[in-house]
Amino acid sequence: MIESPKSLRVWKVDLGNRADLVMMLRDFLRRSGMTAEVCGPVSLEVTTDLRRGDLLRYLQQWEEVTGIPASVPAPPQLLGESKDAPARPRLGELLVARGFLTEEQLVFALNEARETGELLGVVLVNKQIIFEDELARTLSEQLSVPYISVMRVGVSPSVLNLMPASEGRRVAAIPTRIDGDEVLVAFADPTDTEALEVVHRYIDSVRVAVSELSDIRMAWRAAGPVAARA
Repeated sequence: MIESPKSLRVWKVDLGNRADLVMMLRDFLRRSGMTAEVCGPVSLEVTTDLRRGDLLRYLQQWEEVTGIPASVPAPPQLLGESKDAPARPRLGELLVARGFLTEEQLVFALNEARETGELLGVVLVNKQIIFEDELARTLSEQLSVPYISVMRVGVSPSVLNLMPASEGRRVAAIPTRIDGDEVLVAFADPTDTEALEVVHRYIDSVRVAVSELSDIRMAWRAAGPVAARA
């Protein structure tokens, strides 16, 4: 039975200055049955039917294991309720507002993401609820980063050797061209801090863009010998 959207709360959880642990906390919360998405360098949005006290008990367990506190600084937003001037609309809200999915489909996908540990966008694409380009363009709007169609605009061969092809394929990111003093890198999921960290190991000045996962994979394959040497 699908849960009513109003029974789900969206909490913001902050990790202070520990950006290196945000992915670990995300995975910890997902293993605890919640839907957790990275929404900033040291913050997560956690969708759950738990109340604040229950969520804090999980965060206390986290602190006991890691020694790093996590806070819940803001009151929750109930999924389905309006919120005055949010700083950044959530992905699900934007997709519903654009007519790409219904509230019922969003709740189903959130529950699926919580059970499987997959990102919301991955669930929506895998379940064929939305198309990849719809997800990429909506992520672009949500995160205020440019959208590029990698297969349409192409990739400059001179930038492919800036990072190993195996790493680029693994984290679904590909350098596309030099843009001033920066390298424009297309990510399938710009909120994936592991992907960002991997790219920054090899490229100092990165300008983040978003593109379709299948296009990024196809571009690496099309690079052929150049990518193989990277």
